[in-house]
Amino acid sequence: MERITRLLDKMKEEGLPALYVSNPKNVRYLCGFTGEDSCLLLTPDMVFFITDSRYVEQAAEELDSRIQRICWTRSLPDEAAELVRKQGIAEIGFEGGHLSYSDGELFRTVVPAKTRVVDGWIEELRAVKDESEIRKIVEAVKIADQTFMHILNFIRPGVSEKQVANEMEYFMKKIGSEKTSFETIVASGVRSSYPHGEASDKIIELGDTVILDFGATYQGYVSDITRTIAVGEPNPKLTEIYGWVLEAGQAGIGAIRGGMKSKELDAIIRNPLIREQVNEYFNHGAGHSIGLDIHEAPYISYRSDYEFREHAVMTIEPGLYLPGIGGIRIEDDVLVGKEISRVLTKSPKQDFIVLPFYD
Repeated sequence: MERITRLLDKMKEEGLPALYVSNPKNVRYLCGFTGEDSCLLLTPDMVFFITDSRYVEQAAEELDSRIQRICWTRSLPDEAAELVRKQGIAEIGFEGGHLSYSDGELFRTVVPAKTRVVDGWIEELRAVKDESEIRKIVEAVKIADQTFMHILNFIRPGVSEKQVANEMEYFMKKIGSEKTSFETIVASGVRSSYPHGEASDKIIELGDTVILDFGATYQGYVSDITRTIAVGEPNPKLTEIYGWVLEAGQAGIGAIRGGMKSKELDAIIRNPLIREQVNEYFNHGAGHSIGLDIHEAPYISYRSDYEFREHAVMTIEPGLYLPGIGGIRIEDDVLVGKEISRVLTKSPKQDFIVLPFYD
């Protein structure tokens, strides 16, 4: 209930008497419910959890007894509207960014109260992880690290990118992942110049670089890691840029701390790439937060004045992608500290791993 209490405090500050929470990840964060098709309605005096008959028993097991459980018979918005009427609520906020336009308009229509779009309040709370959340992310990271070491013994010339991805996903689940945190990326050879190239039927060949971008899920919390390896001796240019990408990532890891602005960190990460006049080939964000979602606020961006807070978990993921040649990306998960931050991912990266193959 502590998370709900913090949200109620925010509502009081903003003069909002009630809030309808429909984003499943936000519902889970606030009350611990792991099912689907449910919502919360928060008021200063009561917290209502609305679900359907499939989840009544599960809700009884997972929810704090102080949360009033309601089984809807028509629809979630209709049930919420009835509660608003019964409670005499004059104004209610809802997560407009989560709902489609039509669902948002439906909510406005059925609720007998003034409505206010409220986005980002819960996400702001989620940006700072508590000890329980950190432990779960650490476990998800450990699964990913073990998977990387496993797949090094599987990758060889003649196997396809899809075979590699399937093996990684199978292994992660075998050792404790509930599911992958996103669709596993395996991009080899010239396809490694695709920043987010999904695994294809392409056969890995001798001399290919291979980008592996993947993550595990543990008790709802995710990891996100990228490593780039070579199968046999790679293109010398890619060996050169590997060092620059590694330097960029290490610069970011060494600099990130509570109180630092996002755009300051972005500049530090990009400095080695700007120095080498290759920043134009770094064509995605430098990092993001992880937690219940694979991409959470805050983000590392040259446009953002956001100040990172202690106990956020951020990815730092510089990359360079040379069309027609290939790409390099290295990504780590970092627990933000007050002065020194802690790298959670342990998979080796200091040297460009070249898998040895002989004729």
